[in-house]
Amino acid sequence: MRAERASKPAFDLQAHRGGAGLWPENTLEAFGRALALGVSTLELDVHLTAGDDVVVAHDATLADARVIRTLARADLPPTMPLLRQVAALLEERGADPVRLNLEIKYDALDASGLTSREHFVALVVEALRIDGLVGRTAVQCFDWGVLALVHDAEPVLDRNLLVSPAYLRPHGTTPSPWFDGLPVDPDFVVTAASMGLTAISPVHGAPYRSGVDDPAYRPFTTADLVAEAHAAGLGVVPYVVDDPPTMRHLLALGVDGLITNRPDLLREVLAGSGRPLPRSFARRRPPPAGEDPV
Repeated sequence: MRAERASKPAFDLQAHRGGAGLWPENTLEAFGRALALGVSTLELDVHLTAGDDVVVAHDATLADARVIRTLARADLPPTMPLLRQVAALLEERGADPVRLNLEIKYDALDASGLTSREHFVALVVEALRIDGLVGRTAVQCFDWGVLALVHDAEPVLDRNLLVSPAYLRPHGTTPSPWFDGLPVDPDFVVTAASMGLTAISPVHGAPYRSGVDDPAYRPFTTADLVAEAHAAGLGVVPYVVDDPPTMRHLLALGVDGLITNRPDLLREVLAGSGRPLPRSFARRRPPPAGEDPV
């Protein structure tokens, strides 16, 4: 794979798991359709197999409760792609401007010990190097220790902190296990900036599925949070925003992008506000007989 550096867009339209509200999540079908629609970033999640393959999947287990980390690549569903297959798709489409936002699905509460932070990070970073993706990828995680290790392994990689109140709360009488022992300031933006992170990706609010039009809605991403992060040199890309009223509300706050299951709706909102839209990267070669043309 050729190495590409994709510059950051003016506004980052991120297709969550490839557009999970439209197509089967974290599949080549979803990523291909998102590219054809027009997005600036493909957001995806990765796990490790028993053979240390980096595979794209959100949950650590399959539908039958088998753990991905204990399975060989051949034991996984054929629709679960390798990270390198996503790299090949970007290459095939000529989608040089499109970036990846890759979540390392390390679970600080998992006591199985099947994957350490260090091993997970090392394998993901090596996979990104092999496939020429370092210059176009941000690594995101709820776990602060993972993000620190990513910088140690490959300083060029952008790092985005996923954050919500649940991941900041103490665990019993001890600080959040997602801090990995790091002294995180009660104002998490202070620590994020001191670590040299690229951006924060806060949950937009709760209940996040209904959004700002719900009388019970309480924001987490506020004007004050956006202003503080920007003053500290951090981008702000909230997750997961699927309804147009909440999209418009967050755009008005000045966020730098949104992670959404509905990239089609976000494109409509951006167009309605007069913002430029990411270009489409449809299939460049005719598909085999019977295969979807996108």
